Amino acid sequence: MPTPTPPSDLDENQPLTRGHKKRERTRRGLVDAALRLIARKEVGEIALLEVAAEAEVSNGTIYNYFRTRDEVLEAVGITLATEFSDAITALSANVKSGAQRLSIGVRMFIGRAADDHQWANALLRIIHFDQAIRSRLATHVLDDLREGLREGAFTFADEGVAMDIVVSCTTGAMRSVVEGRAATGHDVLVAEMVLKALGVTPARARKIARLPLPASS
Repeated sequence: MPTPTPPSDLDENQPLTRGHKKRERTRRGLVDAALRLIARKEVGEIALLEVAAEAEVSNGTIYNYFRTRDEVLEAVGITLATEFSDAITALSANVKSGAQRLSIGVRMFIGRAADDHQWANALLRIIHFDQAIRSRLATHVLDDLREGLREGAFTFADEGVAMDIVVSCTTGAMRSVVEGRAATGHDVLVAEMVLKALGVTPARARKIARLPLPASS
């Protein structure tokens, strides 16, 4: 017998009922509340019922969506990483080069950190707290790494190490930006160094890292 599909996983083409829409609004409100708390305090200090209070819902309500604090943190991390990664993917849809797409992603995550410290703090704290979120974020660069390898731009020997380089350098640069330690053009410098670490020649890495970012419509 097939397992029923949860409301949050319904086909996006199916119209949502009023109840489903309300449930999704409440869940997103809880995630947003957790995001605000994470921006203000350490992840390990946040209690599940504190999230309910921040979202202004009853203690019983939150248990209809999350059973533990870790479930809330996972939802926040996936939401932050996935939504922005999807936006970058959409903007880069016409870019054929895997190396260029990777550079765009690195620069846009760093740029977003500069524009929105709350978003960056939340993502950085969750990545530090939960290795699973770090792994989930890393998978978004996998296609670009493989394409860059196929096109001859990258020459790395180990895919896992290559992903670690991209994610660690990007999140480290985001932290520098939030803490006010980043120089002007930090996103470009980091992207260039990441590309060189992956095997791109210095001249080509410099050129790719300085290409204009795709404009949002």
